[in-house]
Amino acid sequence: MDTQDLNKLLEQADDKLSIFADSEILNRYEFNLVELLTLIDSFLSNEEKLKLFDYTHFQQLSSSTKTVILSLISDENILLKVLHNNIITNNFENYEIVHIIENMSDTSKKQLLNDQTFIEKCQLPTYELEHIVSSLNDSTKLEVLMDLNLTTNILHLANYQITNLIKELSSDEDKSKFFEIYPFKNYDKVDILKAFSNNNKLDILLKEKGFYKYDKLDLLQTFDIKTLLKFFVEHKEFCYENNIHPYEIIYYLNTEMQKEFITYLDSCNLTLSEKREILAILKEETKQNIDTSNFSEEYKTALSMKTNNSTTRIILDLERNLKDYEGLDNLLSINAEEFTENERAKFLKLCDICPDLEVISTLNHSVRYISTASEYKEAEEWISSIVKKLKPEYSKAQKMAIIDNAIGKKISYSPDFDTEVFNKSDCRTLWKIISSGYGVCNGIAKVEHYIFNRVGIESELVSSENHAFLKIKNIELPLANGEVVTGNTILDPTWNLTSHRFNGKPNNFCISYAQARKSDIDINGVDHNCHKNDDELQDATLSLDELSLRNLFTSVGLADKDGNFPIKSLIEQSKLLDTFYANQIEHNINAQFLLLKQTCPEFATCQNSSMTILSGILLDNENLKFNKCVVNRVYNRNDEEKKPVLFTYIDSDELGKKFYFASKEEGQFIELPQEEFINQFECYEEDLKITNGIRPWETSEQIKGNTDLSRDSGKIVAQEEEER
Repeated sequence: MDTQDLNKLLEQADDKLSIFADSEILNRYEFNLVELLTLIDSFLSNEEKLKLFDYTHFQQLSSSTKTVILSLISDENILLKVLHNNIITNNFENYEIVHIIENMSDTSKKQLLNDQTFIEKCQLPTYELEHIVSSLNDSTKLEVLMDLNLTTNILHLANYQITNLIKELSSDEDKSKFFEIYPFKNYDKVDILKAFSNNNKLDILLKEKGFYKYDKLDLLQTFDIKTLLKFFVEHKEFCYENNIHPYEIIYYLNTEMQKEFITYLDSCNLTLSEKREILAILKEETKQNIDTSNFSEEYKTALSMKTNNSTTRIILDLERNLKDYEGLDNLLSINAEEFTENERAKFLKLCDICPDLEVISTLNHSVRYISTASEYKEAEEWISSIVKKLKPEYSKAQKMAIIDNAIGKKISYSPDFDTEVFNKSDCRTLWKIISSGYGVCNGIAKVEHYIFNRVGIESELVSSENHAFLKIKNIELPLANGEVVTGNTILDPTWNLTSHRFNGKPNNFCISYAQARKSDIDINGVDHNCHKNDDELQDATLSLDELSLRNLFTSVGLADKDGNFPIKSLIEQSKLLDTFYANQIEHNINAQFLLLKQTCPEFATCQNSSMTILSGILLDNENLKFNKCVVNRVYNRNDEEKKPVLFTYIDSDELGKKFYFASKEEGQFIELPQEEFINQFECYEEDLKITNGIRPWETSEQIKGNTDLSRDSGKIVAQEEEER
């Protein structure tokens, strides 16, 4: 029996549903699934189609077949009941449920989307829910998206899904409504704005104050060429104000758009340098398909620049005419660490030609830090002056002594550390550290490592959990007994800063790993693990004993013929002043301040080292015993940058409370009355956290902050016997 026979049977039957309900009757006929579905659609009402699923043989059908049968039901009220019926939909795939919903009216879709019980029961993934919302017409979609609770708490749509849906709206006015409703990030807003018309997009771009440079660049890259050309004519000042260079926009255009833009290059409102920058960074495919027959030599030179495909930077070739790079400063970002002497000399000339180029240094071969051309030149000039002091007959150990001492004289441990103005980049940027005179441990170690490489001393920058220093490799160290030992040792340039600044004995110069670990333990017995790195440092076993160290520094003129370091004179002068002014405490204090200035005229700007000298030597004499003496840094309340200011607070039975601050302009300590000092200066929040919010002058108790040896430029032991 075939389908025609079954069709006749159904035409004659009063109860057509019973024919389909009887699986044995159906089994007598030969027909395919499509024919069966056609018969169901032709002979059964919506209610009867639903009743089919009361019968086992229909319940056992595949979910895809069930879906097709349900799609034959035109009454959406029935379909809504079906979707809530677990017996019918228990084996449905997510996409099959979505397929049913997609073919329903917007009213039914909206009803289901608002039905939290249904949403939770179906457990549809958010991308399927997004698909359903996307199938709505504009007005209904707008209603759904305007309901923040629905989209975020019931449908759990992510911001990027919501932005995708907003972009589908045809009205820019409707799209813009959501900027105030949703907590969008800039990139979400930019993504939506990309779908605006050019005029509306440009209007918002020009008015929006919350966008960053790269948000604005992202939008500008979506304009067509004619709009961009008009933009450069009418809104050039916008680019200047936002540090946007035209080449940064053109770089991201596709090849065809780049070629189109170049045809208008001479007529657009751009400077010669801006035009050359654009030509230099064009995609290689674009460059190969440009007619250069009417190009000037300046254009051709720019076009010949090789580029890095992943950045808006050109590849430097020091062998070509350096004048070719003139005006292309913005495209030059050069890592200058590995230059040969010849390359360095050429690069220094290039810095004069392109004063706004970027000079790159790295830490751990990954994180990039940027110095300016002027900082690079200043730093390299200083490095050259140090290298010139290294006599050809000097051993590597002697060269190390001179370089380590020079760094201590030039660089201070960053006074901004643990303050609101601390710049994590500047204090780790190789040439900027030298130029500014400030750095932190890994930046300072990087400086010394770089100079060592220049003079052929093999070193490695090593880090513990909270500190960085150098491991010197394969170094020959002369001992006082005439022996020469070879191997690996440790040099901690940061912990030597104070010693070198005040001409003392560097206690962290060529020490073994065992010695370094001993110095990690503070006076309270706490191990700060500043040098702990067993894997890297187990083989750092060499050390200079004290006599050998003194002999080494004597050999290069940094200690006298008897091995005494100049700090011995400072200590002796300080004690003489203390004895002379034994009964005149205020004169004694001022004399010690003056001695500090004479020894280190820049004391006000190398706060960390000066704090150590003041608290450990100058104000720690026998006749300067106070109830309380605090040496630290504060900031001027009127200084928006909150730059550190060295201060001394003394509480004395004889003098009462005394307040002094180190004036960077006058280069000396100035005393202020208590009220004036407190009104003018404030402690840093980080310092107040350590002392539970108590300022030094607010309590008579000695407040001991948490010692952190890793944030230190080194201690100097004041005992005279240490300096013989």
